[in-house]
Parts: sequence; C-alpha cells; structure tokens
Amino acid sequence: MKLSILIATYNCDCVQLIRQLHSQLPADGEIIVGDDCSPNLDIVRKNNEVVSLPQCRIFRPERNLGRAAIRNALAREAKGEWLLFVDADAEVRSNTFIDNYLAATSPTAWNGEQPLVICGGTGNLPQLPRPEVRLRYDYEVAAEKRLTLQHRQRFPYAQFTTFNFLINRNLFLSICFDEQVHEYGHEDTLFGLELKRRGIAVHHIDNKLTHLGLENAAEYLAKTETALRTLASMELEQRQHVRVSAMVLRLQHWHLLGLTRFLFKLTKPLLRRNLLGRHPRQLLFAFYKLGYYSVLHAAN
Repeated sequence: MKLSILIATYNCDCVQLIRQLHSQLPADGEIIVGDDCSPNLDIVRKNNEVVSLPQCRIFRPERNLGRAAIRNALAREAKGEWLLFVDADAEVRSNTFIDNYLAATSPTAWNGEQPLVICGGTGNLPQLPRPEVRLRYDYEVAAEKRLTLQHRQRFPYAQFTTFNFLINRNLFLSICFDEQVHEYGHEDTLFGLELKRRGIAVHHIDNKLTHLGLENAAEYLAKTETALRTLASMELEQRQHVRVSAMVLRLQHWHLLGLTRFLFKLTKPLLRRNLLGRHPRQLLFAFYKLGYYSVLHAAN
C-alpha cells in the first residue's frame, strides 16, 4: 500500500507540519504540497525547503485554482492508493499519527468491512494563544467538547470534515470536491452528502490533528459570513443537512422567521460590538449566524 499525503496551502508556512509528517512517513509514501499561487514570496521560499526532504515535492499550478480545485489537482498528482488530506494550518501531536491511520485501513479493525473513508478528527490548543483570536478559539473548543468520537460515529456524514481525513484514491477521484464552490465553506458538507448518497461508509477514529489557524475576530466573522453565503447558494436538499439552515427552515415553519430577521437587523451593531470585542459570547455568535443566514434565506 502506498500513501500520499496532500497539503494544499495558500500563504501558509507549513514547513513544521511537513517535517512532522515526514518523520513518520512510510518508505513507500510521499508528501505533495500544493501551493495555490501564494503571493507572499517569503512564505513561498520557506515552503521550498521541503523539496530537500526525500519523498517530498511541491505542485504549483499556473494560476490560482481555489480551495476545491487545488485539492482535486493534488489527488490527480498523487501516486498512492490512499490519500491523506491534511490542512496546512495543522500540527501533529502524536508520534503514531500515520501508523494509526494505516492500522485503521485494515478490514479487521471494522469487523471485516474494508474502509474507504476514515476521519481522524480535529483538536485545539490547550490554551488561548492570543486575545484577539478568542472568538474562533472559544468556538472551536466548544465544538471539540460537543463533537466527541462517539458523536462523530453516531452522525458520520454530518461530522465529515476535510481538515484531516484518509480516503481511497479511486473513490476520491470518482467524486472530487465541487469546484463550483468558489468561496470559503461547506466543501465538506457537499462531499459528505455525496458519500452518503453513494452508501459509502465514513469511519471515525480518534487520531486528531491540532488546529493552529486561528484568525482574529474580524477575519473570522468575515469568514463565517462567506461560509453562510456559500451555504445559501447550495440546493435546498443540501442546505437542510446543515444545522443553521435546518433551524431557519423550522423558524419558517413556525412563522418566526420574520421576527428573527427583525431582531437580527435591530441588534446587529450590538452583536458585532460584542463579537469583535475582548469578551465575545458564543450564544450571541450563534444568534448572529442564525440571523445573518435568515436574511440570506429570505433573499433567495
């Protein structure tokens, strides 16, 4: 079995991550870094260091492809039977990270069923690294506590994430990420729904990578709004599987959607003041997302 580790990057220094993964790489494995035309030349030069490592190479397209297309291109470049997709802003905390995945590809680990998709999960830093990233950090920590391994195994498709997952190459190339999604957000939702439609089991294990890419509050709020716009552009059948969209549909059924939009528009400046401040509250963040999406839903 040959393993291809695929890391798409855009203006992200991922040398430490690559060295961590390389130290565990099997003799027949490879690491391919997809630099999607990063404009920061200092980071480009830094990432170029990895070509000195055996079994490592960099793939650069002639133009910026976007989040979905660069990952699809990496899969086509790969030689391995298995593809391990890892986000560039991850950190390896386990010395057996790759071995854990390789062991999980054995049918004996799943009562004789040959797995084709395995998700390792996402972990977070033990402490808040900087005050300005508290909004994102608190959200991710709350999500990690809620999305236990047992919860992920109970809802395998809904909890599929592209941050850290292993997949059979032939299966991936028969699906690929949807390149029509140009803005940030919900590539994992669409991919998970397609796996469910095809009846492909998604197996979850405890093999987390730590998420390091924490944006400041303003950047994260803008990123959240982008993801909600992406969600609003999806088909209704796809949207209803996402929690915020499902909640908006229930509010519409209960004839409360108009009130929700009114309250959001009335309180939006106050909500933003809190979320961009030093002590953002996750309950207000949840309402902000619900209100923002309810306005988009009404416009469709």
